[in-house]
Amino acid sequence: MSTITVENNDSIVNYSIIRNMVRSIGRQHWSVAEAMDEYDIPKEQREIYMETIAEEFFVS
Repeated sequence: MSTITVENNDSIVNYSIIRNMVRSIGRQHWSVAEAMDEYDIPKEQREIYMETIAEEFFVS
């Protein structure tokens, strides 16, 4: 599994889970919150996962 340590935070983000979440968001038409629920992302890590998904996987 691929992981990275996010700067300015002790949290570890698992990119394998994030890739699966992004696929589910597209295929299942889930919101990011629904994907985090489905993949059992702990509440205390959700903000860093949200930031990582927004920065790495969505184009603005």
